[in-house]
Amino acid sequence: MRFLVPGLLAAALAAVAAVSFFLPSGPRAAVGGVALAVGHLSAGVLMYRRSKMLDRRDRRPWRFIAVALMVSVAGLMIVAAMGDAAPVVGPADAFFITSYALLIVGLGLIAAMDPEGPPWGLTMLDVSVGAVAAVAIVWDVVLRDLGTADVSSATKIGLAIYPILDVAVVVGLFLVALRRSHFRFDARLILVGSGMIVQVIADMTYLRSGLHAETFGEAQPVIALWLVTSALYVLAASIVDRVPKRQDFPERDVPLWATVGPYALAAALVPIHVVRINLLYDTIQVAMPDVAATDERIVLDSLLIVGVLVVIRQVVAIWNNRTRVEQQRRDLIASVSHELRTPLTAIMGFLHVLEEDPKAFTDTERDSMMSEVTGQARHISRTVTDLIALARDGGASMAIRREPQHLTSIIHAAMKAELSETAATTDVTDAMVLVDADRIEQAVGHLLANARKYSAGNIHVSARLRVQSLLIEVHDDGPGVPTRHVSSVWNQFERGGRRLDSTNPGLGIGLAIVKAIAVAHDGTAGYRRSGILGGSCFTLTIPAAAAPVRDSRRAGVGT
Repeated sequence: MRFLVPGLLAAALAAVAAVSFFLPSGPRAAVGGVALAVGHLSAGVLMYRRSKMLDRRDRRPWRFIAVALMVSVAGLMIVAAMGDAAPVVGPADAFFITSYALLIVGLGLIAAMDPEGPPWGLTMLDVSVGAVAAVAIVWDVVLRDLGTADVSSATKIGLAIYPILDVAVVVGLFLVALRRSHFRFDARLILVGSGMIVQVIADMTYLRSGLHAETFGEAQPVIALWLVTSALYVLAASIVDRVPKRQDFPERDVPLWATVGPYALAAALVPIHVVRINLLYDTIQVAMPDVAATDERIVLDSLLIVGVLVVIRQVVAIWNNRTRVEQQRRDLIASVSHELRTPLTAIMGFLHVLEEDPKAFTDTERDSMMSEVTGQARHISRTVTDLIALARDGGASMAIRREPQHLTSIIHAAMKAELSETAATTDVTDAMVLVDADRIEQAVGHLLANARKYSAGNIHVSARLRVQSLLIEVHDDGPGVPTRHVSSVWNQFERGGRRLDSTNPGLGIGLAIVKAIAVAHDGTAGYRRSGILGGSCFTLTIPAAAAPVRDSRRAGVGT
């Protein structure tokens, strides 16, 4: 009995739809109106009652749809009572418009139920493009003659509202189709959606004929379509409490129809515009032959061409951006793999040698190997830490712990870690500075590593106190940073002119870390041409309340 009565009612509505084709105009309107009222009322009441079995979140949208069907019954009874004499637009339309609004709200709530659908922002923009284009097309195809139709102003206003509501229903169905990706075979939505589509078609045919009529009988609507809609709503109501199981599907790219659909409607406006503009100016020329409309036509056509070119340009830009991002992703993976593989290879090599025959080496040799393993492990840890810091917030929340430290100790520790095989000179003031020693050593290490990669072999490090600020400079004799990359080299994963140099790999995060450390110390990081070696000069300026202990001295470090 659960499905028997709704099934029989849906079959009866379908039978009335078939018989309506053979009834005269008056009886058809009366019989059709009563049948529609019975069908919509039954569907609404049944849907409302059975939705009680759903959880609260799933219940709300279906109750909106149920109430929408019951509200429309009042309008249907008014039409049935008046028969053919019912106006094309009259008191009954207040109920129909309210019913539409409730249907649209219900569809929106259904679309919002699945939190894992595509992003709302982009989805709404895409849908909006299609909606605007659909309204324009519907207006051109269905209501093109509304302005000149021989009907009252109230009728014109009413007829203009329905296409907008129908388009809103289609937009709602489109959102549901996109957002309810895990319930794509929900029979309830298929039945309700089918009913709404048939209802939109019935409305369009009625509105088109209503442009030249004042009464329901003169408009000659296809009542059978609305009866089919009512039958579909009854069937949906009968299974509204049957919630489908959530299904997981393999993730795929967004279907082509979902991406192109809204913009295909927008593209359809182009030929409509061309035809309408040319017809308009041809009419002007016939009515007023002395008016030169050529200039205006050229301006409007030029505007259209520019708009089309802008759209094409955006499509090409999006494609290029996707290609560039994919290439950057591959480069980043390759760089990270290289940065981690090299020290890991060294660590595994030393550990393997020590494991094979530890007694073959002296204590000094073993200590040297373990020191190298520790250094390489520290490099891996620092690389991973840097990546995590940049991925979190670009290094903005980097923790700093200022303590008095010897400046020479910080600089020499960084040089020992990065320049074991590279000659360098220093000009370091032996002073006490108030900084985070580990972070400053890390920053100087990045600058030294950068100089080692891109120099011709000569590096000079300068560190001194200037007034109350610590100034650290790393000079090299390399080619320097190209002018157009001077600002961008501080960005994450940016390598300036070496971004495509696979022979000298790197992550492009070193200078971003240096900048983050400087900012965390309330300081700055900068670049200029080196006046000492002629290549690059990267600077690190840190406010530090400290004073020099003794004069600076020059020394050689490394080989």
